[in-house]
Amino acid sequence: MGHALLRYSQTIPSEMFFYSLGTAEGTMARVVSELSDGKVQSLACSPNEENYKCFMAFGEPLGASFFVGPFHRLTKEHLHSQNRLERFAVGFDVILEDTTFQMYSPNRRDQIGFVKQHLKPNGIFLSVEKFRSNDENAYQSREEQKNLGFKSHYFGTDEIARKTELVLNTMHACEVTLAEMADAVSPHFKHCVVTWNSGNFYGLAASNDAANLGRYLSTMVQPAIPVEYVYEPRPYCDLVSWLQRPRLPDRQP
Repeated sequence: MGHALLRYSQTIPSEMFFYSLGTAEGTMARVVSELSDGKVQSLACSPNEENYKCFMAFGEPLGASFFVGPFHRLTKEHLHSQNRLERFAVGFDVILEDTTFQMYSPNRRDQIGFVKQHLKPNGIFLSVEKFRSNDENAYQSREEQKNLGFKSHYFGTDEIARKTELVLNTMHACEVTLAEMADAVSPHFKHCVVTWNSGNFYGLAASNDAANLGRYLSTMVQPAIPVEYVYEPRPYCDLVSWLQRPRLPDRQP
């Protein structure tokens, strides 16, 4: 995604404004700004003070800024009132929500509507989330696949169980299905495309400008995901069109 953002920024004649909300210490936003020599002007946010300290560990990054607070505290008025953030008040070309909404509530329609106030009319909204399934057995099967086939290489059984108890169970309560996400996106954007999938996680890209969305999608490279982790709907299908198809059993391609 970071590589795609750098390539996409080259299609924009002026500076590209990028907002990465709730992504911990804002590593990708910081790196993309630095690698673009400041052409990508990025803003990251987190309510955790420690994340800000990590972001600033080697001085203020070129072209990158940080807002200490949750995404729902950042309003246009706040941007206008802060000298170091005022440049972002014109709106963002790209906004990324990476597993952030699901830590607060399942109300995706209002969450998307809130962050859309910061997006330019032809801007692109990116979302990476873990989604519920209408088939609970299928959902759990994908979780076990990840635990046994991936996490077990790096974490012990006790660590996996502890994360499930402390983080994943809380997050699960605020997850939505892909169909619910499509219903939440539709009032705000005309187009929504699946860009990535791994197990219960999906990446989405939405915009009201089909041509601009197409330019972004053309910059993406094939994701390095083993085929056994990729499920329907697959990249790069239109989410709404896929959901309107006759339902098929939830299975691997």
